[in-house]
Amino acid sequence: MSDAPLAEAFEAYFDYSLARGDEQEEIHRLRYDVYCREFGFEREEDCPGGLEQDEFDALSWHGLLRHRGTGRAAGCVRVVPADAGAPGAALPIEKHCGESFFHPELRPDLLEREHVCEVSRLAVHGVFRRRRGESKTPLGDVDGLEIPAEHYRTFPLMAVSLFMAATALTGLTGKHHVFAMMEPRLARLLSRSGLVFVQVGDVLDYHGLRAAFYIHRDNAVRELKQSAMLNRLYQRALEQLGEGFYATTTA
Repeated sequence: MSDAPLAEAFEAYFDYSLARGDEQEEIHRLRYDVYCREFGFEREEDCPGGLEQDEFDALSWHGLLRHRGTGRAAGCVRVVPADAGAPGAALPIEKHCGESFFHPELRPDLLEREHVCEVSRLAVHGVFRRRRGESKTPLGDVDGLEIPAEHYRTFPLMAVSLFMAATALTGLTGKHHVFAMMEPRLARLLSRSGLVFVQVGDVLDYHGLRAAFYIHRDNAVRELKQSAMLNRLYQRALEQLGEGFYATTTA
């Protein structure tokens, strides 16, 4: 299948939204399923009520990807803005991995704080990462969700689509300097997709082998527009997330 029909199919099965109200609880529960129950990155006892959350959530903009057919929260991502009004307030990447930065210029503390953000807590629910037929997972019964067979072919786009959501949110919130803590292999995958991140920190054992990466939003948008599929996903994210963003900021 070529890229354009795949993006078209993805649009038919999934919607982006800016998480507010009860949807934020859905995100915290999705993160609990992925980060605590499935991968053990966080301790279940630190997540009362089956909700994974931290002190950065209240300041963040949260993007949610929902599967239309089941109504299931399929994936999420957040953009954490640097607090320009509190210069001493660290981003998650600075708090947990600040000593790993080696780049002489591309560091959150050396850039204009009002234009700095971090993309983090990207999660895709396990049922949308597994091949059809692996019905029993630590998180439930895939077949029980009644996901039609043709939907499965769009699942490899999940992580990339969430980065499209994050790119849209950085534009909506006016953040140009974007940092993320990720596995180097994910950075290579995104690079092949057109999102070229620069590694700016040493590889650490933090929820697996990860390193700090940086991308300027303008470069990201320029490059993704070279791909019809990515540009289509990005424009979709920008449109759907923008509706929630402008409704929130003008309320």
